[in-house]
Amino acid sequence: MGTILGYLFFSWGNLKKIAAENIIIVVTGLTFIFISLITSSIDNAYWLVSLKFCIKVCILFFLLALIYQDSIISRGTLSALLVIMICINAIGILEYFYCDRMKDFLLLFKSEESLVPHRHMHVSSIFPNTNTFSVFNAIFIVTILGITLHHGRLVNRYLCGICLLLCMAGLFLSSSRNGILTVVTGISLLAVSLARRRGALGKAFTVIVCALAILVAAFSAHKPLAKRFADLVSLAPMALNGQSLGTKEVSSALRLKERLVIWENGQALFLEKPVFGIGASQFIMRNDHKGGRTIHMHNIFGDILVNHGIVGFALFMALVAAWFKNAKGDWQVYLIITLFVSHMFDCFAPYNTIWLIFTPWLVALTTRKPDEMFLLDGIDQPDQPAVIAK
Repeated sequence: MGTILGYLFFSWGNLKKIAAENIIIVVTGLTFIFISLITSSIDNAYWLVSLKFCIKVCILFFLLALIYQDSIISRGTLSALLVIMICINAIGILEYFYCDRMKDFLLLFKSEESLVPHRHMHVSSIFPNTNTFSVFNAIFIVTILGITLHHGRLVNRYLCGICLLLCMAGLFLSSSRNGILTVVTGISLLAVSLARRRGALGKAFTVIVCALAILVAAFSAHKPLAKRFADLVSLAPMALNGQSLGTKEVSSALRLKERLVIWENGQALFLEKPVFGIGASQFIMRNDHKGGRTIHMHNIFGDILVNHGIVGFALFMALVAAWFKNAKGDWQVYLIITLFVSHMFDCFAPYNTIWLIFTPWLVALTTRKPDEMFLLDGIDQPDQPAVIAK
């Protein structure tokens, strides 16, 4: 927070201009934060949890989104980002094969009790959990592919190739259904954006082939995932014979029983205070799931609805609508869709610092014109601000 406030102080002129140009969005965001702070402090035994959430997530996210609108992406910035992802996935892959030998190193990030207990989760001890690691990899793959395919001069292709290979390896080793769903969805949507460009059908076909290859490889490499897919396909004859398929049949095939219990708990809590919600970040304190106070709603829309009520949800959807409206190109729109697809069965952005930094960056990446945000080496851009976002 100190670093962010320092940046605000020294760049106040540019940021004030940006805020003035987006006054409706700024007022909507401030209203969401204000209502969350007020309503979370009324008749709330865990009001300090809500206060922490509003400061860490609402306020910090809001400030980062504003600051990134004042920043520039250079080739060096992207290269540094690629190197960071290479290191993260190299650590994850080494952890998968040499977990015992790496224990002392991993204890720098977590306590011994919180290290993951199962082998298929031994790729993500430097992340909060395996799903966070997997889906973050998936969103990053789609993001960097989008930049490479549409603004290739910004990307070091050697670093990009190594990074994408390691990200895919980390994704597969994590065995995350959500990660596979996210990356296949995102890559397929990228292919659609390429198909709409003149002379890019060859690239679109290549991207689609890659998405299919990832999907086939995932089912082949991960038996539980293949079993879930087979169970889902087995519902087709029932549907063709006229049998009705309910939520229970589909959730059973996809092994979503735990998610249904979580969502039912959320529905009960929502009905307690439907207008303003039970308070920011309160579901994790008050749900009855056996996972206890580390379990969130596993759906970003449900999470906002339960914790912030109908009023907060309406403000949130207004901000989402503004995000889509201000997207500058079709591939940026598809990137936003991919992010929300990944949050349909989990809830990363509101609870992880990694996502808290990355998602405002995605907001800036998708809502600014390329010639305003991308800095090409060796080309003078006198109208651009001097600060380069890292």
